[in-house]
Amino acid sequence: MPLVPATLGACGKVDLLVAVDPASPHAAAPAPPAPPAPPPRHRTAVAALLLAGAGALLGYFGARYAAVLFVPAGGGVGYKLTLLATVPLLWLLVVGIHELGHLVGGWLTGGRFLLFIVGPFQWRRTPAGVRFAWNRSLNLAGGLASCLPADDRDLPRRIAGMIVAGPLASALLAVAAGWMSAWAAAAGIHVAQHLAMIVALLSAMIFVVTALPGEVGGFKTDGRRFFALVRGDARSAQEAALLSLTVSGLGGTRPADYDPAVVAAATSPDDGSLNAIYGHFSAFSHQADRGDLAAAQAHLDRVIAGEARLPPFMRSLARAEYAWLLAIAPADPAVVTRARAWLASAGRNDFDPATTLRADAAVLLAEGRAAEAAAQARAGLHALENHSLAPVKNRFAADQLAALLARATLAASLAAGNSGARPLSA
Repeated sequence: MPLVPATLGACGKVDLLVAVDPASPHAAAPAPPAPPAPPPRHRTAVAALLLAGAGALLGYFGARYAAVLFVPAGGGVGYKLTLLATVPLLWLLVVGIHELGHLVGGWLTGGRFLLFIVGPFQWRRTPAGVRFAWNRSLNLAGGLASCLPADDRDLPRRIAGMIVAGPLASALLAVAAGWMSAWAAAAGIHVAQHLAMIVALLSAMIFVVTALPGEVGGFKTDGRRFFALVRGDARSAQEAALLSLTVSGLGGTRPADYDPAVVAAATSPDDGSLNAIYGHFSAFSHQADRGDLAAAQAHLDRVIAGEARLPPFMRSLARAEYAWLLAIAPADPAVVTRARAWLASAGRNDFDPATTLRADAAVLLAEGRAAEAAAQARAGLHALENHSLAPVKNRFAADQLAALLARATLAASLAAGNSGARPLSA
């Protein structure tokens, strides 16, 4: 599926010591809610019925028109087990072709490569260039790709081209593999015959699942995103606004400089949909960058209220941002305790480690653990350069991490001077 995030350029330029109005929601420092419950049974049942229906169709047409291609000629149990063992590798192949289709579609419409994930493999563009990393998230192992334009000219049409190219690549692969299987069967090349048929079936399944409008694991399917862009209603306008903010952020625009009308459009209609949740995340970044922390927290509260619909890595980012927001308040012990609880609930995030490290550095500094805060700030600066999902450096994160490092280094040096220990250096 294509990744079209609206929060990759999240940033702000507020001071690390912020005067907070006691009446603001920031001062209330709510405790983190319990992790989201599993999806409702009826939603799971609908998804299962759709997948079962797709499988039934594939099974029917396979048995009706290509039964001979499924029967190993003279193959015993060992041969069948060998074929079965190839399925995971062939799955990576067909998922890779689907995601490559998105990248090609994005490139043909003037996009720039950002991300390619297939199974445990991940390539992403960072400020230091394209980097490989292991993907440790099962939620993302099903494939993710992004190739976005550098400007917002005719954006909906260009993104629609990137989106539709994934299912199109899967459909073409299914047809080509089916033809190859038939040819190999006629030629008596039975191994190629059966491997090609497995590829055809897997690719056809991916086409059906991604082309149907819906949500899977916190992501909208290709079909749902495509129709949201082209149907020309309020949701299309919201989708276009999110895309505009995403492209602006990836191009280096600070959220404080976002067009307020576009930010407002990204949160309307405010109906708890995925688009609305991502819109509030973008609005949080915009308000935090402007220094209005009360407004920023109000938008982040809306994100947390709908976090059950988000993929796990986005839930983690939202909770880490909440920890950061609380930790930069005056050092009220109760607020600091809540900030630590929010950070603990965020867990590890390999997708955007710099955000979690920034939050941890802020919380550690608020707890008076200056040396540890400095170490996390250094790690965050390194992660920002080498592991962020953006072609340009996030200036807010860099500014905040540098300020945290400077303050933590100073605090640790003062503490070391009082104790006679060797002071830290930034």
